[in-house]
Amino acid sequence: MDTKSGITERVVKSLLDSLVSPTFDDIVDYDVITRPNDEGKVGVGIDVVMKHKLRYDRTLEYDIERKIRDVMKYISPAFVMVEFYVTDDY
Repeated sequence: MDTKSGITERVVKSLLDSLVSPTFDDIVDYDVITRPNDEGKVGVGIDVVMKHKLRYDRTLEYDIERKIRDVMKYISPAFVMVEFYVTDDY
């Protein structure tokens, strides 16, 4: 976690909850990890936890990832990694 850059797990999760979640009903939660790269700039790893369904349209994941990457432009992390997981615990 790097407080100098202002990119913290809490800030990222707050942005995602405010700007991404309201658009997509299938998102349950996010697991956010921040870590510095070799140059000391902070990158973000985002695990998107989604509702379990028997069938998902792959374009939904693309739409969510695109929205997340657009939102991350506000804080300009060194890198953004997005992965998807499903749960029936919500």
